[in-house]
Amino acid sequence: MSPLLVLLAGVTFPQGLAPVDSGAPAAELSAQRCAGCHTGAHAEWQESRHGRAWTNAIFQREFRQDPLDWCVHCHAPLREQFTEVGRGGGPLADEGVTCAVCHLRDGKMQARTARPGSPHDTVASAGFGSPAFCGGCHQFNFPLIDRSGSHPRVAAYSAHPMQDTVAQHARGSRAAVECVQCHAASPGGHAFPGGHDPAMLARAVTLEVCRAGGRLQVRLENAGAGHNVPTGDLHRHLVLRLWRSTAPERLHETILGRQFAAAPDGSKRTVADTTLRPGERRTIPVPLSALGGAAGDPVRLELRFVYTIDEFPFRGRELPVPTYATVAAQEIDLRGLAACGATGGAGLRASRDARGIP
Repeated sequence: MSPLLVLLAGVTFPQGLAPVDSGAPAAELSAQRCAGCHTGAHAEWQESRHGRAWTNAIFQREFRQDPLDWCVHCHAPLREQFTEVGRGGGPLADEGVTCAVCHLRDGKMQARTARPGSPHDTVASAGFGSPAFCGGCHQFNFPLIDRSGSHPRVAAYSAHPMQDTVAQHARGSRAAVECVQCHAASPGGHAFPGGHDPAMLARAVTLEVCRAGGRLQVRLENAGAGHNVPTGDLHRHLVLRLWRSTAPERLHETILGRQFAAAPDGSKRTVADTTLRPGERRTIPVPLSALGGAAGDPVRLELRFVYTIDEFPFRGRELPVPTYATVAAQEIDLRGLAACGATGGAGLRASRDARGIP
């Protein structure tokens, strides 16, 4: 993480090393207090990944495996939420990244602008909602975990990025487009769609297929995201599969994600990264002969965005929610597939939405 991001994000967030202190009375911290005046924003937040940051099943499965306080500090960040979690949970903790997590400090409302006539004593800050602000939870390195005592704790961070989303954005071709321009563009500004939102995925990744002699050329493009795809949680990855129903055992599979190894300091470090950078186009050649079957047999194609380390959970690790989202799925009739570079198009385009960012 860059020192600048640490500095700016640290003004508001303690980088997961401690709970967030809002400075407001506990009775004023629930999102229900905001719902009466901010009905639309509250409704969006309630269904968002922020609203489900603590209760979502994928997080809870991982937290049960290694229940570090460090995890709580981003998924239920308020000090009062942390206290509830220590007692076994409660309604405020269940609100996850609730309104007060971002909007209350020193007992005062925080926002980018102060609206005329607002009943709040609002502190306006141009950096509110900026990439550095979001970096308070979405940009951090692998933790250094002290397991010497009865209760393991995270005391500091290593030098190796674990979630690098904000830095990816800063390095990328779309750095001038702020996070909120894509992730807070809903009517209420609080839906915060991401990898679990089909429309957002469709805007982020496009896929085209054409034929070059005896092989298919599959071109993937990060057409709409301002950061790498996938980004965020270290287990997320894209899986591209092609096969013929007449020869399923000859399945072709390409995985785009990150690989890690142990670091000398006891943490982990990235040793391979095949995620798609902003604006990047990547072509994956697939020899038709490798797929088996007869020459005229159609080819099935599927691109999945996988959220977990185990796309197909083993017994005892089952989840009540999907472990992946299907970005594209199609049967390709080779007889009608255009040759790569042919006039009039690049072959088959398999995407729900090819639009780029605003």
